Amino acid sequence: MKIYRCRICGETYLGSEAPSHCPFCGAHRELILDTADYPEEINTVHLTEIERADLDTAIELERSNARFYLAMAQRGDNRTLANAYKRLAAVETEHCSLFCKLSTQPKPADLREPGEELGSWEADIDESARREHRASDLYAEFAARATSPRLREVWAAVSAIEADHIELDAVAKRYL
Repeated sequence: MKIYRCRICGETYLGSEAPSHCPFCGAHRELILDTADYPEEINTVHLTEIERADLDTAIELERSNARFYLAMAQRGDNRTLANAYKRLAAVETEHCSLFCKLSTQPKPADLREPGEELGSWEADIDESARREHRASDLYAEFAARATSPRLREVWAAVSAIEADHIELDAVAKRYL
């Protein structure tokens, strides 16, 4: 057994090999490191005003998405989908926590409280896909203008993770 650490969220994972994706934030395998290779000061960055504003935007977006997915997870009419979106809520919560860490601000107080869902699985999944497209595109835009190498790395990784979530929405429709 080894202990691995995610270069994006910093969480640790115990296993015989690195997972294909971080179980906490969804980062891809190439971002899962041996703990000895993890730089402890990785999230100490100097932010420009634009980077700070981008982080603020991302915090609100991830907060809103996490709450939306928590509401979906509470639905009792399809446990398979409810469990999948419960997991997605946890990933979005991890993203929000990372962005708060990078901007040195506290996590939103209501981050783990369910928001509102739209009322049907089909409508909720369509809304999820819309949200994930927006997040993936926005984070790619943030990566392109970031001056900090760390922020470029985080934005690119989270943009890819959000693109993975779009695939989840396509798969979820099979379970309607």
